[in-house]
Amino acid sequence: MSTQFKKIIGYLLVVFLVIGFFVLYRYVQPAGYHLPDDPLALEALELVKTHRSRQGYTLDEAVQLMVDDLKTKGIPFHEGDWQVAAQGEDKYMVRKIVREKGSVEWIEREYAWRVDSKEKSIRVISLAAQQLMPFENLPPLPHGDQISSIPGMMLKLFVLGQFEEGTAHSFLLI
Repeated sequence: MSTQFKKIIGYLLVVFLVIGFFVLYRYVQPAGYHLPDDPLALEALELVKTHRSRQGYTLDEAVQLMVDDLKTKGIPFHEGDWQVAAQGEDKYMVRKIVREKGSVEWIEREYAWRVDSKEKSIRVISLAAQQLMPFENLPPLPHGDQISSIPGMMLKLFVLGQFEEGTAHSFLLI
C-alpha cells in the first residue's frame, strides 16, 4: 500500500468518527429525569400537581399557563421536568424549574413545595411557588402579630392637609 492510500483511509476514518459522534450527540438524547420508584414520592408529586392554586386551577395547570404565556409572548424559555427528592422519613421536596430569557440574562423560577406524606400536607418553600398558592395555605408573615390590627380596636388617623390648616379631622379605621 502506498502512503497516499493510507492517508486517504486515515482521513476517511476521522470523517466517519466525527459523523458518528455527531449522530450520537444529535439523535441519542439522554433520558429525562426519572421519578423514584418510591410510591410515597409519586403520591407527593400527585398531591402537589393536583393541589388548587390561587386562581382556582391545579398547581400543574397554573405552572403550565405561565409557560404557555411565555410561549405566546415569544420569550425564549426552558421548562424542566417535575422532580421529587426524599427529605427524611415521609417528607419529600417536589419542584419544577422554569427558566426564561430576560433582557440581560436568564431568569430562573423554582416552584418548590415540601410534602409531608403522612399528614398529606403541602408547604411552600420557594418565592415563585408562593405566587401560585392560595392565601390560606401561605405561611404567616414574620412579626405578623405586631402589624395586624386586633378586631374591635380602632386607630385614629389625622389627615395631614387638614391638620396643617388647624382643622384636624380624624378618621376611624377598623
